Amino acid sequence: MKVDIREEEILMKDFFTVYKSKVCFEHFDGTMSEVVDRFSMEKDGAIAVLVYHVSRDEYILVRQFRYPLCHHDMDPWMIEIVAGGVKPGEELEKAAEREVEEEIGYKSLRMQMITTCYVSPGIMNEKVTIFLAEVDELTKINNGGGAADEDEDIELIRIPKDEAMSWMASQKVGDAKTIIALQWHFMQMS
Repeated sequence: MKVDIREEEILMKDFFTVYKSKVCFEHFDGTMSEVVDRFSMEKDGAIAVLVYHVSRDEYILVRQFRYPLCHHDMDPWMIEIVAGGVKPGEELEKAAEREVEEEIGYKSLRMQMITTCYVSPGIMNEKVTIFLAEVDELTKINNGGGAADEDEDIELIRIPKDEAMSWMASQKVGDAKTIIALQWHFMQMS
């Protein structure tokens, strides 16, 4: 199917880039659309990691401030799985290992890729690759809490595996990557 980008301008270039474009796109019947305005937020890839503590049979999640939630009358300290950006040239698994060490203070016993997805493809091009990391007390290297140079302030939240599904169901609004990872892990374990 065809896309014709007629005009494209950069509205902002900072942590991410915002484009405004005038585009035509092919309809399923083969005709072309009228010229429409579309916006795109462009951001480098990211990783997210569900951390499972094997000897304690629990998940280690993180709670941290998420500014956009302030605009939705939500508690802006969201509980979610470990996540972070991928540095230019960095391998995805290495980024996942780095984020687990920074945010929760463990090296992983095993790291497994779960999936790659777009979390909001209607407006953003960011692809998130989700991993499972298994840890136990022998792999603890520090107390976690995030990278000070990235202005992170992270609280560790431990949720026993047998309580995780009811915890997830009780959320007013949940984090998509956390829901995907927990559901995947439960499917694998059943």
